[in-house]
Amino acid sequence: MVGQVARTGVLDVYLLGKKVGQIDYSSHHNEMRFAYDEAYLESADAVALSYALPLQCEAFDSDSTTIFFENLLPPDQVRKKIGPILHISHHNVFGFLKALGGDCAGAISLWPHGHKPDSDEEQVKRLDDEAAAVVLGSLRKRPLYVNGIDGYRISGAGAQNKLIARIVDGHIELPLFGAPSTHIIKPPVQDYDNSVFNELFSMRLAERLGLKTAKSGLMRINGEVYYWTERYDRETISGKIRRLHQEDFCQICGISGELKYEDEGGPSFADCMAAMVKMRVALSDRLAFIDRMIFNYLIGNADAHGKNSSILYRGKTGRSLAPLYDVMSTAVYETLSRANAMSIGGAKAFNDVTRGSFGRMAEEAGMHPRLVFDRIDKMAKAIVPAADTLVKDLSCEWPSGVYAEIKHIINDHVAVISAMQ
Repeated sequence: MVGQVARTGVLDVYLLGKKVGQIDYSSHHNEMRFAYDEAYLESADAVALSYALPLQCEAFDSDSTTIFFENLLPPDQVRKKIGPILHISHHNVFGFLKALGGDCAGAISLWPHGHKPDSDEEQVKRLDDEAAAVVLGSLRKRPLYVNGIDGYRISGAGAQNKLIARIVDGHIELPLFGAPSTHIIKPPVQDYDNSVFNELFSMRLAERLGLKTAKSGLMRINGEVYYWTERYDRETISGKIRRLHQEDFCQICGISGELKYEDEGGPSFADCMAAMVKMRVALSDRLAFIDRMIFNYLIGNADAHGKNSSILYRGKTGRSLAPLYDVMSTAVYETLSRANAMSIGGAKAFNDVTRGSFGRMAEEAGMHPRLVFDRIDKMAKAIVPAADTLVKDLSCEWPSGVYAEIKHIINDHVAVISAMQ
């Protein structure tokens, strides 16, 4: 019996439009290895792709390479849907990177070896409302709109259906051939009523409480309402869209995105805080991360896992906590888990959380509990009136019964963690 010949491939890796290295792939054992280019390592402005992939001459092993780059892709459950469309097996990470890697989270793009992306001329396809409705309506069967149009080659993490595109003057545009996207657009989630209103309310409430959030809103296309959020890893300078580099805490901690929940081995609160200390992220951002933990508990968001918080990079030393994104009250849906993605001082379920849980959470991160209690008291005092006002403001244009459901959860959770003052 003749053995199967291993297939090989090479992808060039670009960061901020500059080639930094390449991924070498062999189908034998499905292995990938990333190495920085020698010329890039010698350049004065060289920065690492990841905290877990520091600048070095040696190639990284297959595990380290795969973990980081697989985190740029949709999860396995989504890859199983789009694999037949692309003729790629769901476990073939290299194949998906090759098919989707023209525009990824942060400032990374991936191209077949020797194919340099054109950074001067950007091509987009503007959709009228009829075409936009067709594209958005196809996402259940064609996640990320893969193979929907020539040149549209974009990757996005997360299991929820989404279109990664641009919104210009109220119209959706599809960026082609490596042009950067600027927005993420989500249709209503089947089986989870009012999901778009839930996410809008949650994000706007966080903003009103002083948490730094990605800009978001709703748009109506042919009678259907969609949620959109601006990409915080993009900026516009002199009319030109630029990518900003970022990585989520699964990437930072060297953990597969398939294991994003703490119970599965994903990052814990203490892991994230320790990583930020090592990376010299400002104390104000670490305190902001604590505020997120408090806020997610108060609104009943059990899905704040390691891929839903990220670090933004600017230059060699600029590192900051990325704005809050992908937040909603999961507790309003009875079929979703009540177990927190990151435990709070050992408390895994909402019903197990007490004020003392947050004190233990602080101690896990080497902080004094009083610091967290002060932040709890401040947010608990502000969140109920802020939610009441927000319901009135949103109900004029975007009425929904989910606002009252979230308010009920907030009231219950405020009572629990304020009970021992």
